[in-house]
Amino acid sequence: LSYRWLLNEFPVFITLDKRRFVSQTNGNLYIANVEASDKGNYSCFVSSPSITKSVFSKFIPLIPQADRAKVYPADIKVKFKDTYALLGQNVTLECFALGK
Repeated sequence: LSYRWLLNEFPVFITLDKRRFVSQTNGNLYIANVEASDKGNYSCFVSSPSITKSVFSKFIPLIPQADRAKVYPADIKVKFKDTYALLGQNVTLECFALGK
């Protein structure tokens, strides 16, 4: 499967950069240090070259909020599900913390 994200309408795909990353493992869109320009409606576009089919998710609104005086601790998961791989295979592990 291949994952891409749309912003507001087709074919406006998210440009990946140092702030925005799409996990090709689970399709999640990660945005570090949200900016006002990130406001909009996001839709995940999933395609499978092997069966030549593509689907869109429903749109998900993102509304950045004004900066608050609160400081949030890093969002670090300490329990992950077990990962299995056959000997000789490659494996990809991903780790993300709250970014800024």
